[in-house]
Amino acid sequence: MADKYLSSKTASEKANESAMAAMAEGVRGDLGQVTKTHAGLYRQLQDQSAQIAEVAEEIKRTRLSVEQHEHLMLTLESNVISLGWWVKAGVSLLVVLVVVIIVLLVRGR
Repeated sequence: MADKYLSSKTASEKANESAMAAMAEGVRGDLGQVTKTHAGLYRQLQDQSAQIAEVAEEIKRTRLSVEQHEHLMLTLESNVISLGWWVKAGVSLLVVLVVVIIVLLVRGR
């Protein structure tokens, strides 16, 4: 009876061991899939991080360019205002000169 008990216990342990081995193999397979998926996601994350860094650098360059153009626009606006004053002054002087010439021509006759 002891032999029968020990042999059934050994058979039960072997069945448990093979079931655990099969379960462990399934878990290893699942872990392998998770690892592959994780590696793919990590690669995508690195690619996106590089793209974000490039976009950030492009935004910095664009901001600098806009600031430079804004400064140029202010300078041009100032120059246009100054030119407007010079044109007004020049036209005024021409009108005065034309009036003086007409007065001199009228007096001279």
